[in-house]
Amino acid sequence: MRDDARHPVRLWPADETLWLRENGAWRPRAARHVLCALAALGRRGRYAAHVERGAKIIAGPVSALALPDAEAEIRFVFRVTPLGYGEAAF
Repeated sequence: MRDDARHPVRLWPADETLWLRENGAWRPRAARHVLCALAALGRRGRYAAHVERGAKIIAGPVSALALPDAEAEIRFVFRVTPLGYGEAAF
């Protein structure tokens, strides 16, 4: 069963802050895992990313977030990086 089938799916941009908070992605290590899953499409510990119907779905331990296009993905990355990995290599 896919992670997003078990958990509520949040939508960008309305629910990105909620998704970050409820999945703990504001923590530096979690943010790194989320970004790695998004970049490589796959599982990174408790976080995963895959493509479904043209959107990237990022699944965390509590819920999934749908990024409908490349612009949403870029904005999400910029939203996450200031939370701990804006300048540091990961």
